[in-house]
Amino acid sequence: MFVKTTFLKHGSISIAWNREASNITVGDELTHLVICYLERKGDTDKLEFMKQIERNLKGYHQEREALSNIGTEPEDLNLNIESNPSEQVSKTYNEKDLEEVCRILSSSKQWCLIQESLEESNIKFTPAFVVEILHNCHLNGHIALSFFSWVGKQEGYSHTTETYNMGMKISGRGKDFKHMRNLFYEMRRKGCLITSDTWTIMITQYGRAGLTEISLKKFGEMRASQCKPNGSTYKYLILFLCGKRGRKVDEAIESFNEMIHMGFIPDKELIETYVDCLCEVGKLLDARKCIENLQKAGFYTSPLNYSLFIRSLLRKGRLEEALTVLDEIGAEKSTLDKYICGSLVHGLLQRGRLEEALTKVESMKKLDIFPTIHVYTSLIIYFFKEKQIGKALEIFEKMRKEGCEPTIVTYCAMIRGYMNMGKVVDAWNIFYQLRLKGPFPDFRTYSMFITSLCRVDKSEEALHLINEMLENGIAPSSVNFRTVFYGLNREGKQTLARTVLQKKSSLTRQRKFLT
Repeated sequence: MFVKTTFLKHGSISIAWNREASNITVGDELTHLVICYLERKGDTDKLEFMKQIERNLKGYHQEREALSNIGTEPEDLNLNIESNPSEQVSKTYNEKDLEEVCRILSSSKQWCLIQESLEESNIKFTPAFVVEILHNCHLNGHIALSFFSWVGKQEGYSHTTETYNMGMKISGRGKDFKHMRNLFYEMRRKGCLITSDTWTIMITQYGRAGLTEISLKKFGEMRASQCKPNGSTYKYLILFLCGKRGRKVDEAIESFNEMIHMGFIPDKELIETYVDCLCEVGKLLDARKCIENLQKAGFYTSPLNYSLFIRSLLRKGRLEEALTVLDEIGAEKSTLDKYICGSLVHGLLQRGRLEEALTKVESMKKLDIFPTIHVYTSLIIYFFKEKQIGKALEIFEKMRKEGCEPTIVTYCAMIRGYMNMGKVVDAWNIFYQLRLKGPFPDFRTYSMFITSLCRVDKSEEALHLINEMLENGIAPSSVNFRTVFYGLNREGKQTLARTVLQKKSSLTRQRKFLT
């Protein structure tokens, strides 16, 4: 909330509100002073208004305190901008204009030069056009948000809910929570409709940073504002409540039950994440109850429900519990085998029970259920772990001959396997093959390889991967930068280590709207 001018004269106060724009924020002392005066004066309407400002300020300071505590936390999840709910807008722009604007925005790192080019272009902007521009340029948050600010001041143009939502997404992805919050307040001042997707964006972006306490607070504010959460709101709130950072299992259970009660159908991703979390923390009864309730509600059939439960148990290393549940299934066991074969083989191999795993594979073949990529990859991981490179490569060739094309997960397993055995050159050869022929390395591949290289004192090579990520439009996380920084220092390469900090600072500036 903003105040344009405040006058205190002879015991009287005059406040002129400017709801369009201002650079002066209401401070705690000024707010308290105005509230005391209005209480003495007995002006109840303005008093309630000022108390609302005071409540907003308290929430603001709580968020700032939380943010100052986390500093620059690592991004465990590198979600795409499309991972959050996005609004549908009609296409009312020319593709050539879109290409031209994107070219201009990427032509320089200095906003003043970009602004000159935009003003010379005489291109007309519409909200749908702006949303698409922001979507295409979201990796460079500073430029994208500077463009957002500039276009909002152009004659004949006004931002809409959709453009504000996109601006908030970009701010949140760059962990520029202050600007994300400012955009929210600005759209409210300008009378833009604040939708459930708007609230979901804020809930999601705080959740991504592990700030689930603030996500829950925003969820409460959303309901208090009479805006009803949609399925996406519940989904992203629960996903992050179940995450490694900021995990709040009891709140996740409460939110999941509420989601079902409201009639929203959880998708496979949400169910897997939720049940995985419950299995990991040992809440097996809650996990089983969730599966049974979904079946009773008619959301999923029995075999699929139990396959989700059993796979979660196996992923979290609870092999014996998974086998017990499997034995209880009865007549549907043969149907269930088709869904869980890969996970079961992986679980057996994790425990070193190779013979049982191979027996399971052979029994499935007799039912015309042949090994999947998941099964082959699990075998490759096992043989690398057992230092049997010949066997691992034999499985790799066999899967290709049988028409199972290796995925990025398979190649990652091979890179990690070679690195764990000290065969750095072989690991690089696999990586080079990915860059040339695909599947192309993603964030997880780069992160795994960076960590592996730093563990064997090859941090300078890991630094090259950081540079490559930046060149390919993949934002390295704080963990990536920190791993390489510590590795270089440990190897006595302090000068190179300082360049890592410079790159990190540069990326932070590039992703934030700095004034």
